[in-house]
Amino acid sequence: MRIACIGYLHGSGGAERQITMLANAMAKRGHEVFLLVLASFNKRYDISDKVNVCDLTYAENQAGNKIWLRYRALFKALKKIKPECSIHFWLQSAYLTAFMPEKQVGKIIYSERGDPGDTEYQGARGFVRKLSFHRVAGFVFQSEGARDYFPDKIRRRSVIIHNSVLLPCDKFEKPCADREPKIVTVGRLHPQKNQKLLIRAFSEIAEEFPKIRLEIYGEGEQKEALAEEIRKNGLTGRIKLMGSRKDIFDCIYPAQMFVLTSDYEGMPNALLEAMALGVPCISTDCKPGGARTLICHEKNGLIVPLGDEKELASAMRRLLRFRDFAGELSGNGIKIRETHEPNKIFDQWEEYVKGI
Repeated sequence: MRIACIGYLHGSGGAERQITMLANAMAKRGHEVFLLVLASFNKRYDISDKVNVCDLTYAENQAGNKIWLRYRALFKALKKIKPECSIHFWLQSAYLTAFMPEKQVGKIIYSERGDPGDTEYQGARGFVRKLSFHRVAGFVFQSEGARDYFPDKIRRRSVIIHNSVLLPCDKFEKPCADREPKIVTVGRLHPQKNQKLLIRAFSEIAEEFPKIRLEIYGEGEQKEALAEEIRKNGLTGRIKLMGSRKDIFDCIYPAQMFVLTSDYEGMPNALLEAMALGVPCISTDCKPGGARTLICHEKNGLIVPLGDEKELASAMRRLLRFRDFAGELSGNGIKIRETHEPNKIFDQWEEYVKGI
């Protein structure tokens, strides 16, 4: 089968990682796979030699309307490739192909990676989404909450497939036996991730646990605002903005806990990876339900209400005080390696694509 995976490789985001892994997996299974890169090609993940990479970012350097230029570059590439199906993790590439002939783009499969009810889909963007979805042959959702946002005519054409998780080496085989006095979080420094909530919650327990520090990994537009929040709470020496790290698994692995404070997520890769590393995890009940799909409350992690600083502080305090309970969450969380093992996840993808 000839498959086109189309997307934007902005950096180390979850969608970028998963579409790269999907392209690699489909190519390994013997399919002819093309990875078409629009707008940004910031390669952070290994792309298999078996994947045909088409860098269309040249269109960004041309004068004119960016969306039209991307459409034209994509149109020319797909006209040559003529895939049997095209897979999209970003709405823009999905609606660009929706206005092309089917014989040129193949069956369109769109995977929703965020919150379909977010305000960004209001107005013109929402209208274009609704219009283009008539041309989409199949939908891949990461949670029931995301799927159930849409009407039955879309749900009938959909499947739920989670993200896969793969740890880089055997040294993470068992949970860390000698944990460091730190709490970690990983994500873009962006309002969506709401790291300010974590800073404020940490400030409530900082005096009670004077040896514990907080490490925030990631880059983004909120860096200065978060630094100011840290200063405002008098925690400059206790909370560190660590930036992006290639050895992020080594940074997370020995932590006392991992905390995700997002307001919305598709299926949070950082949370999935922390659980797979055996780190006790806490997450907000972020829309549209990706974290709750991964965490069974008080079994393999803790879920706290969205935006609730007091409840988050209480959950963090609980894991720091009751280490046996934290160990139980760790032992149960690590089982996610089996349920979300890449071969199982990409078997589901292959079966669905073939069916479409």
